[in-house]
Amino acid sequence: MNKIFSKATKKDGADRGVFLNAEPWVLDAASATRAQPLVRIVPGRQDLSIWSKTLFADSPDSLIREFLARVFSVEEVNEVEIQRRDAFGRLRYKRSADKAGIWRKLGRALHGADTAHSSVGHTIAAASSVPLGIDALYLPEHSIGPIRIYRVGSSLSSWRIRRRQGNGAICLAHPVLFNRKDIAYRLEEELAAILGVEAYRTNILTASVSIRFDPHTIDLDLLVRQLEKSWPRLLNGLEGPPSSKRLVASGGLLALSYTGQYLVPAVKPIAVLGVALYGAPNVINATKQIAHFRIGLPALYSAGLVFMLIGGMPFASSVMAVLMQVWKHLGYGTAKRAQRRLFAIHRRRAAKARLLHGDGLEISVDVDSLAAGDRILVREGEVIPVDGIVTAGFAAVDEEFLSGAVGAIDKIPGDPVYAASIIRGGSLIVRVEKIGENTAAGSIGARLPHTQIDFLPSSADAQRIANRNATPALAAAAINLAVTGLMRPSQALIRPDYLTAPQMTAQLGALHNLADGLSRGIYFRDPAALDRLAATDTYVFDDDCDLERRQIEVAAVIAVAGLSEDVILGYTAAAFPVTQNERTIALFAEAGRRDAPIPAVSERTRHAGVVRYLDGHAHLIEIAAPAYIEARDLPVPREVKDRLAAFAEALDDHDKYGREGDEGTRRDFAHQEPLRPAFVLRDGVILGVVILRRQGKLEARDVITALKAHNKRTRFIHISSRPQEEAQERAERVGISTVFGNLDHAGKIRTLERLGHRIVWVGDGAAPGSLSLIKISAVSISVGGLATIASDAADITLLQPGLAGLVPLRSIGRAHRSRIEADYRMVYAANLIGAAGGFAAGFGSLESGLVSHAATGIIFIRHWKRLHDLVSRLEKRRTTLLSSIHMESDQPIAQISGDIKGEERLIDYRDLNAIVEPDSSGEGI
Repeated sequence: MNKIFSKATKKDGADRGVFLNAEPWVLDAASATRAQPLVRIVPGRQDLSIWSKTLFADSPDSLIREFLARVFSVEEVNEVEIQRRDAFGRLRYKRSADKAGIWRKLGRALHGADTAHSSVGHTIAAASSVPLGIDALYLPEHSIGPIRIYRVGSSLSSWRIRRRQGNGAICLAHPVLFNRKDIAYRLEEELAAILGVEAYRTNILTASVSIRFDPHTIDLDLLVRQLEKSWPRLLNGLEGPPSSKRLVASGGLLALSYTGQYLVPAVKPIAVLGVALYGAPNVINATKQIAHFRIGLPALYSAGLVFMLIGGMPFASSVMAVLMQVWKHLGYGTAKRAQRRLFAIHRRRAAKARLLHGDGLEISVDVDSLAAGDRILVREGEVIPVDGIVTAGFAAVDEEFLSGAVGAIDKIPGDPVYAASIIRGGSLIVRVEKIGENTAAGSIGARLPHTQIDFLPSSADAQRIANRNATPALAAAAINLAVTGLMRPSQALIRPDYLTAPQMTAQLGALHNLADGLSRGIYFRDPAALDRLAATDTYVFDDDCDLERRQIEVAAVIAVAGLSEDVILGYTAAAFPVTQNERTIALFAEAGRRDAPIPAVSERTRHAGVVRYLDGHAHLIEIAAPAYIEARDLPVPREVKDRLAAFAEALDDHDKYGREGDEGTRRDFAHQEPLRPAFVLRDGVILGVVILRRQGKLEARDVITALKAHNKRTRFIHISSRPQEEAQERAERVGISTVFGNLDHAGKIRTLERLGHRIVWVGDGAAPGSLSLIKISAVSISVGGLATIASDAADITLLQPGLAGLVPLRSIGRAHRSRIEADYRMVYAANLIGAAGGFAAGFGSLESGLVSHAATGIIFIRHWKRLHDLVSRLEKRRTTLLSSIHMESDQPIAQISGDIKGEERLIDYRDLNAIVEPDSSGEGI
């Protein structure tokens, strides 16, 4: 920079510097033509124009950023325009009577200290008034138009504030947005992923976006910095929305065809020509297919075009073309809007965090600037922005949005926490482990579909079946024409649409089921596995599956002298919603077995380490964790202490009372479900303790029994590296009779290969060597959970510990297949009615096509309603948790959908080939 703005005095005209003794050297228009300085400056009324080839045309990106950092350090400067092609820059500043004073400030800023050996970051840090966001600015190297940078609060941005619409509402503009639907779509996806953004609307005609945001969660400065960082993804990110050109063209042809066929006959030849040109791609594709001895949808559509040309009636073909385009865009729009709302919580990233320094100083920083090892503070009601380890504090953390686990979990030092979790009570100091897409939530959100779900076997199957139906339809039309000589029945036979509704079912149905599964703690890394589930009949459990994991039971109830254990148990059970989680189920089961009275409760709230409510006698009842008792220094009755000592092995090692030491509980703790004792207090006095342990029935046995009830032909196999006798004993306890023990990794691969192609492998998808087993399986399911989700390679991951998720997973797969089959039945019924109407009721092309598309409309409405209902249910639950973080709700986020009755019917997943050559433009002309 100082090579341009030199401190040295000028020696001759060629070496003249721009600034001398920190005062600006200004050239007027007359002298500018005579001199050839390195930099030329011309002042305006509210701007300063600069010409410099070295600075603007041939300069590296770092020099431009340093220039911006220097000029924006002058607080009066609010806009800079750079035109690289013309080696020109313009600085605009606020109205001021002291223009010379502004120039002197600019001179000092641009002259600066010697920075030949300093970094841009050091230069920026040295000037306290320099705005933030210099490094993230969007500065295209080969821009044809001008680059404009604006001051937005304390930040710099290429987005210009068009107007402020009140606190928490802003309208931003950028010229790149003009007439770019793809960038507008990507911008909306970016805004949907920023925590604190509540609503947005883009306008490509005005190149602007209106945003409403929560200023308590994200301020304007931080918002524009987030948008500035997103430019690489805005320009080269997700595939944009489908072009609307064919929709507009088909609409125009519809109007033209109606006019020519019914109003102005002279226009009809033009309409016929337009329809013929519109359908020309199908003729080309049909020719290519026939050349390879294949007949498909293009041939069917081409036959319809021939009938149209013979009859000279273009209106029916135009109606069908419009309908097919309408369904395509309606399906896309429905999926786009639904996925943003369904997956918002997994994609939304917190933009700021409170960074703690060693001296206790708390600084608000961008989350992206955090590094592993940093310590941040997260308070009550806030979303945890990173994956990390608790180093201090005590809080009730709700992970329901992330993993589907209902009910807050008390976190203490040493416990892991995950991004997207909410602190419902207390506060934590967290040591940062992962940020951004490296977090569990980021890994999940990055792979969730945005609109079209690629490589979905049911979508490819719809294409294949539709192409297969073309041959009999064409044959029937040809036979009718040859026998009867009547063209209308033949037109009715080839007009039905066999493709649109099945593809819509595959896409919208899959989107619904992916979101439904995620709300239950089932993450589909590969959405195609949803289709392949219906083709499996063998479960293979690897060593990593905890076949010995037991259900939670009440191990002991301790009461002070003179008080019944049943009262203590009833108080504890009443603190939690009826079907909240495993602990609650265990408490109610034990209360039912003992016939213990459960009191009516009111004003139930959840805080760090404690649930509070009022019983029927207005006593304050508290169900508290050991850490809460310790933090409040509450006296524990002697008899309770003595009884606790006898059960020390049942308590968590992080508590002063110890932790149970068996292998099952150590594994439970690794999965973040510590079974800490629950102290019962009434009006602040400890009355007793309830202790829970995993000592009930084997969880895997109930899971296998439930899966067998769905399909009696399902096989269950255990492969293990343990000795055969030990593996056999473990497997038989859960109902598995086929066991292969003493297997090394190569032996497991050979065993899976011999078992065939219908197997579901269940293991740890992040374990070394698991990838080869995953590739062999039709479907792979990981029990690795959230901790290893970023490195997990399995098709499906159970986000909650244990194998219980296998039962709802199977139900989701069966429901998906059943929905597809039901929609196929409706499509075929409607198409048969249309075809039969050609003979029985005189249907022609228009009537037959309308009957077919009526079925498509019914199917679309059904899927729209299912998605709408799911979105409403999930958002209602999220709103409840976020608006009343202390309230305990009886309604969990994941409601088990209605199960599908009857036996399963297996399909061959090898027929579900997801890679199908696109041989049709999807137009019905």
